[in-house]
Amino acid sequence: MKRALGVFIVSIVLAGLPMVSSSADTAKLPAADREHLLQAKDPPLVTTMHEIPAEVVEACAAASSGGGFELADAGQPFQATDVIIGKPLPGKRLIWAARLPGYMVVHYESGGIAHLYHVMVVALDSSKKKVHVVWAAGARPMKSYAEFRETLATGKLD
Repeated sequence: MKRALGVFIVSIVLAGLPMVSSSADTAKLPAADREHLLQAKDPPLVTTMHEIPAEVVEACAAASSGGGFELADAGQPFQATDVIIGKPLPGKRLIWAARLPGYMVVHYESGGIAHLYHVMVVALDSSKKKVHVVWAAGARPMKSYAEFRETLATGKLD
């Protein structure tokens, strides 16, 4: 009985976790992309979704399970738990996004059964017409790009 309850609880938790697709292109950050991200110094950060190009949002949605990428702006209410009280809120919230030449790094949190933190690295071509997620990972909350860079350099995100 206890084993069945344990299996049931684990199944519920795993089913409710907002996962990033595990396709081969996001499993490991390519060395060239890693080097570019590590060399970037203090790129401008954005904290509202309207500052993120629609193509980047679409690429993130395509790489996310569930197919959506509706995020509340940084500091705004979002659905942090699986208990919905009141009006429906986005299930994810932007922490920050960094604009780098050729890339955008999106750091966000998601709610539900588990409160998780994520990073997606999106590659942009010069026209911003062709974008794709080159890497996605679970993370811890990071207040700045410098903290992201340090965490990436120490291998705590791969």
